[in-house]
Amino acid sequence: MRKKKKSIPAYVALLAVASFWVAGGVGALDVLGNASSPMAMLTGLYLMLALVAVSIIITVLALTDLTRRASDSKRRRRMMQ
Repeated sequence: MRKKKKSIPAYVALLAVASFWVAGGVGALDVLGNASSPMAMLTGLYLMLALVAVSIIITVLALTDLTRRASDSKRRRRMMQ
């Protein structure tokens, strides 16, 4: 049970990124469509680009952590046999 508790932050990060992408897919185009000026639209695009980059980094780190934990547990099981 302890092993599963240690991986909860990675699962929470993946869930947060997935919900970010769903919310972004639903509302991002509406926000850009209502931009008052080209500069506001450009600023919004840069902000979205930064958020997408951060979400990709978080996803890679979470998946790397979960993969490492899975391979460590398999390695320990082999050593105990």
